[in-house]
Amino acid sequence: MAETAADRENRWTGARQDRIQQTFEMKTPNAPPSSALLGALYAVSAAIAFSTAGVIVRRIDLPAWDVSFWRSVLLVVTMLPLMIWQRRSILVDSRNAGSALLMSAVLLAGSFVSFILALGLAPVANVLIMFGATPFITAIAARVFLGEPLHGHTILAMLAAVVGLALSVAGSLQAGALAGMAMALVVVLCMSGNYVVVRHRRDVGMAPSIWLAGVISALVALPFAHPENVTWGQLPWLFALSPGQLAVGLLLYMASLKRIPAGRAALLGLLELVLGPIWVWLFDGEKPGDLTLIGGAVVIGAAAANVWLDSRRPTG
Repeated sequence: MAETAADRENRWTGARQDRIQQTFEMKTPNAPPSSALLGALYAVSAAIAFSTAGVIVRRIDLPAWDVSFWRSVLLVVTMLPLMIWQRRSILVDSRNAGSALLMSAVLLAGSFVSFILALGLAPVANVLIMFGATPFITAIAARVFLGEPLHGHTILAMLAAVVGLALSVAGSLQAGALAGMAMALVVVLCMSGNYVVVRHRRDVGMAPSIWLAGVISALVALPFAHPENVTWGQLPWLFALSPGQLAVGLLLYMASLKRIPAGRAALLGLLELVLGPIWVWLFDGEKPGDLTLIGGAVVIGAAAANVWLDSRRPTG
């Protein structure tokens, strides 16, 4: 029986609809292993940048509120040329990100202020204990709000990392630092929340949230600070603390969260807690105890093992 024009038209239309349906049913391809490795490298580099904060803050003889204010102001000033240069893409990202950008900025601002206050209220060792909870809270929040998988080897790596951190600070705990540890917990909650927000909106650039966070945290610190007390000799260290340590570290973490899950990025961020005492040892001559070195090796080993095991899985 000869095929009519109507039959040919129906056959062509059906084939076309099948192709369209197949297109919409295609799964988003997993990120290539090279992208996941790059994300891990970004997270490690961010941890290295963040770990220098203790050494730098020690060289700034100012009250905590003053340090927080100038850290935020210099962040805003140094990022402003970048914001102007990339104003078109930033405007697009700001419109697309919407409330997520503001939420990220508020969370970052909370972590900026709380971190400096925590260092002023408690010994570094006590603060580090609280920071050790970051990967747990981040991974759980990412699982609840984003549906990201929490693999068994990641849980084991986190447990090993906590043991390592406990060893690192076991010999240097001090009493009477509950207020500082409470502020450190605020930092943990803010950073974990920001990890989840940025990971959720990894389709847009969130760099404007860093600049906005600087504005917010400067305004919060201003009523308690005395900006006129800063000296010319302190400015280089404040620049190193703000655009050098803070902005670079945050931009690297933003980049890592576009390539690897939030829980994995937070786990790699634990390297900051290990490297911090090492910088103090190298630059100030304060040699860590044997337990600190052993605990640091455990944390580094746990993080490295987790990254290697994750690299064998497809990453979305």
